[in-house]
Amino acid sequence: MSELINLDNDKLNVKYTLEAKGDLIIGQIFLLGITVDSKEKITPEAHISISNISNNISFSGPGKAAVGSSIHFTPDLNKSMTSATVTIECMVNSKTQYGDDITFDISSNIIGFTNRQYKRTAKDIDPVSLNLIVDNTYLQPTDVNNAQTNASSTQVHTVITDQKYHNPLSNVPIFIAAAQNSQLKLFTYSSDDAGDKILPIISFEHKNGMMINSDSTGKITLYVHTKESLSGKVQLISNILGIFNVGYASPIYSLYGGKPNDSSQIAWPPSILGYDPIGYLTSKNGERDFIVTIPQYDHAAPGDTVFFLVGTQGGNPEYSGQNITITNPKSELGAPYFHVPYQIFKYGVKSTFSYIIVKESGSSLTSIPLPLTYMGGTPYSPEDGVSRDYKRCLVYTSLGVGGGVRIANNGQVNHDNIIKYPDGAGTGLFIQVLGTNDPNAEPDKVPIGTMVTLKSYINSANKNGITSYPPFEIKQQSDGNIYGIFNMPYDDLNMIEAYEMRPGTIQLTYLFKNKGTESHSEIWSAEIETA
Repeated sequence: MSELINLDNDKLNVKYTLEAKGDLIIGQIFLLGITVDSKEKITPEAHISISNISNNISFSGPGKAAVGSSIHFTPDLNKSMTSATVTIECMVNSKTQYGDDITFDISSNIIGFTNRQYKRTAKDIDPVSLNLIVDNTYLQPTDVNNAQTNASSTQVHTVITDQKYHNPLSNVPIFIAAAQNSQLKLFTYSSDDAGDKILPIISFEHKNGMMINSDSTGKITLYVHTKESLSGKVQLISNILGIFNVGYASPIYSLYGGKPNDSSQIAWPPSILGYDPIGYLTSKNGERDFIVTIPQYDHAAPGDTVFFLVGTQGGNPEYSGQNITITNPKSELGAPYFHVPYQIFKYGVKSTFSYIIVKESGSSLTSIPLPLTYMGGTPYSPEDGVSRDYKRCLVYTSLGVGGGVRIANNGQVNHDNIIKYPDGAGTGLFIQVLGTNDPNAEPDKVPIGTMVTLKSYINSANKNGITSYPPFEIKQQSDGNIYGIFNMPYDDLNMIEAYEMRPGTIQLTYLFKNKGTESHSEIWSAEIETA
């Protein structure tokens, strides 16, 4: 049920799952839960009564009995007779007119109970606003050796609006379910980011899910948390029961690269074309991709997704950012088929390569890791095939953004650019990402408040690899302008050696998510030699 609203007095604590004021959707079916906790014993003849009912809403529930113009419901009592609970099913008449009042009063014969008057407004709903936004699609579960992190949970949210005027809908109960019931149990759900306020799974109208209320601004918010050492998938669906519309979220994946607790979830390791000599992998002709064989497995089906993982330094393998959805298991499994970029590996570092298969049901298989060391042969570079609609970043020397010395795109980075100066801002490079508070007028700048992730791609005689830096915020700065700043560390840029006949190269891009969609910047490129 939804988070409870407490109404206390000296004798009773009464909890409701629905605020007294707000909106309701024409034709909507929802649950109203009431819990009464008393310091004294509650009479066995206790009832919850609904009266003064407008003609556009009806009720059903346990022990329903008409008493005059009122309806009585019989609550469940605990063994000590100090707590009474009732859940009432409510239905708004489908012939109700937009803007009509929906009213009823709640009372009880329990001593000390304070009557409550409900006054709601009938609205329609824009079905598009039911679609849910997922902030982080790929989650990394914890295990017994690691505490919970931001990577192990994600916020899911939307703002629901009416269709007539596109105004926010206040305090409306929404039912959140999953594309398949079996997916729900693979995660936990809460109304807070810490995961303390757990949202219980209920069964309603032959569906399993959670009832959540929008806030006064129409916002629906919940948090999805991975379970310890468990991989899986859930695709959430939002629905106003009684209304023939649903909203969808992007699938959320939990990707745990360690050994599964259940041995039946262990798969054979991948094999790689060109894994020779054993334990080493090299791009012999400059190819960008290597070819992987995924062994056949039981009950393979179209729609299963293969996620490729890389592990280093003895830790659990982590998601590489590469995945492929199976369309024809017979032709794609058991033979060299899947193309994976070499640049998921760090040059010269002992690593492991493995995969997780997540099935449409939400269940998963995790492979035994394959040990390897990538020995190079193809340059690190930003990915192809993505739209780059946002301005490239601006790059400044260690004097900082205020120092005014900008390194041009297709310019050169040298040691003097990254060292400390008496009046400088620090060491390394300062990266500026331009933002805006009006995305419609400046569509190639990042919306204010967005968290941006910078990625660097370095190729040189001695340092090679991709680095993804912690996200930083686009905000209004002290000079009144809107942008984000990131200080690229000196150690990541120092002692980069040229090749025998040419300098090394550095490329910078940034990416971010806006309304659930990942966006990318244009590429900033330069030569680099700092040794």
